[in-house]
Amino acid sequence: MARTQAPALSTIGVAAAFAVAGCNGSTTRHLDPQDLALTSSMAPAYDDGELQLFESYVGVNLPISQPTQSDLSSLKGAIGPFDHHPWVTTSDVKCQVTWTLANMDADTHSVELLIDPWNEFGRYVPGVEQTGDQAQPNLSGYDELYEVPGLKSGQSSRIEHTVSFDDMDEVATDFATVINIFAKVMPTPATATQAADDPRIALVNHAFNLQNHHGSDPLTDGYTPPVIPALVGFNLGIRTSDSSAGTCPGSQPCAPNLVLEYSVELVDDRGNRVVEEGSHAATLQAPDRTYSLAGG
Repeated sequence: MARTQAPALSTIGVAAAFAVAGCNGSTTRHLDPQDLALTSSMAPAYDDGELQLFESYVGVNLPISQPTQSDLSSLKGAIGPFDHHPWVTTSDVKCQVTWTLANMDADTHSVELLIDPWNEFGRYVPGVEQTGDQAQPNLSGYDELYEVPGLKSGQSSRIEHTVSFDDMDEVATDFATVINIFAKVMPTPATATQAADDPRIALVNHAFNLQNHHGSDPLTDGYTPPVIPALVGFNLGIRTSDSSAGTCPGSQPCAPNLVLEYSVELVDDRGNRVVEEGSHAATLQAPDRTYSLAGG
């Protein structure tokens, strides 16, 4: 599914408050608030004639320091499924995302809040599950549906939530589990695009389901690596199959008008994995490798 980049929006900038917290060397950094929008001028991200999905997303690159060759050589040996020991783990850096979603339309909309994780080894791209003539997006790393009241509902048209440190640790752990699933489970045949031909789809969607938690899940716990790479960024998005009451040119449904405001807090327990404000030190960028299911 081709995702729609929000107009005139950027990833979280490096200008942000940075404060030392506690006596154990840990630091906390609050990144500048940002926003992303879904507007009636945006075309569907997915349209197969039966299902229309409107989506907007933004890449959030966390200011994690880029290791030198000397840094990497000092790490412990490779640990599967990764080709080297992670530079930054969930024991080193934690993050949480606080957001407010505003519905600018008169009508109430059902909206998914989506987070697709990146670590230093790859990015997750959900893709679309195709079963016969039915298509359905695979779950994002964090994927929760909200009813957002409209302006004429008589209720607040804004909802607020925090995806906590524990929630984001679960996303990081689930993604590490997914990478191991990709390493150990192969579709049959290798070119399979139907859900029935790719056993990874059920496993990955199960791992990312918010109702399932690592450590108490016999289906996927066997794939969870002993060391979990921390998130170095993520795609943050909103998605809906609802449309605005009006019609766009060509009598096509219009996307609803939604605005997501968000901020990120990082805690660096090592004190040297998150780049300080104003520093020109190199940071880890979104990796080129993607892990994508059928239709990605």
